[in-house]
Amino acid sequence: MRAIVPVVILAFMTFIVNISASLMTPFLPVYAQFLGSMYGIDIGLFTSVFLLTRVFMNSASGITSDRFGRRKLIILGIAICTASSLSFAFLQDWYVILALRAMQGIGSSMVWTPATALVGDMTPLGKRGYAMGVYNSISMSGWVLGPALGGGIQWYSRNALVMPLLDSFRTVFYTSAVLLAFSLALVLLFVKEPMVRSQPKPPTGEGGTALKHVSIDTSIRRALIAMSFLVFAFGLIVSLVEPLLVYHTQIVYGLTADEVTSSMALIYSVSGFFIIAVQLLAGRLADRFSKKMMIAVSALAAQFLTLLMPFAVNVANIGELIVLWYAFYSLATPAYLALLQDLFPSRLRGTLTGVFLTIFDFGSLIGPIAGFLIYDNFSRTLPFIMSGVIGIATVLALLAFAKEPKKGEISQV
Repeated sequence: MRAIVPVVILAFMTFIVNISASLMTPFLPVYAQFLGSMYGIDIGLFTSVFLLTRVFMNSASGITSDRFGRRKLIILGIAICTASSLSFAFLQDWYVILALRAMQGIGSSMVWTPATALVGDMTPLGKRGYAMGVYNSISMSGWVLGPALGGGIQWYSRNALVMPLLDSFRTVFYTSAVLLAFSLALVLLFVKEPMVRSQPKPPTGEGGTALKHVSIDTSIRRALIAMSFLVFAFGLIVSLVEPLLVYHTQIVYGLTADEVTSSMALIYSVSGFFIIAVQLLAGRLADRFSKKMMIAVSALAAQFLTLLMPFAVNVANIGELIVLWYAFYSLATPAYLALLQDLFPSRLRGTLTGVFLTIFDFGSLIGPIAGFLIYDNFSRTLPFIMSGVIGIATVLALLAFAKEPKKGEISQV
């Protein structure tokens, strides 16, 4: 049990970083309109500009953490996130806000990539499912509890403290900066890199890359290729559905700003608790059973729920679908993260973690832009249908072309 303590500390630190990045979600449409935004695509850009910087930074963060250490990069990343969150409170031009969001994306990449690789460093084969379940249940629940906390703070500031609308938004940003400062203190005091063997720099040769000189079994290469499509689809679907549902709920059910904020905050709160509980269980199951089958069954169930979302009859129905949707994605996540860490050669773990996070974020970058463009210009139903179909197709590809390796087949070069 003591071996999991460093993972829990690292997860709690990442949890706070993720909370700060998602605090604005429940009132984002209202805030964008307050600053002069007129279109849904502007809200999509707020999400996508964060992910765009991560797309370009994830691989660089992974390579840097392999060469110079993971802890230093995490500290710098949290400092950048803190500065950008505090700046949100003082600047009210929407396009400046977008620039700050890009800065926040850079900081997030410098935290998430090395932190995920560090969990892989800390845990041995056969234990990574549980470790990734613990790490992801805590850290990723920040993405869901962040909107709940942000909506709750904004609602309380606006209604109980009778603050002007702008000041109620500022209270959320101040809270974010304080939480990030606390996260930075956690890293400085408690996060240590394990004493591992010296990692020689992989040869590159003329015009080559380190990856070309690492021997990886053909079946493992096929599994990684299939997983890359699945990870891309996960990123696209999650980033499309999350912000679009808030927008969809406000428009379809005619909710006021306060109503949409409070209802979505409640839904995200319940979802966050489900994420924590389900991923803890899923991590243990991933160590005992087939990771591939866990991914497939859970992801297919989540896609079915995505297809149902535009046909929800009321806000309560939307809430039920979202909670179940998060629960099934939470079942799949520890399995796919553990499987990837098992497949990665140890000396390139940071680099390959960055590559796959880039793939995920590239899907996440496309998702909200495509979703809002289709929603505003073509159909309120089509974005959800498109997401479900893409998700089902990538799961079927995983089942058809990826063979889950046995422990002896895993490359540890």
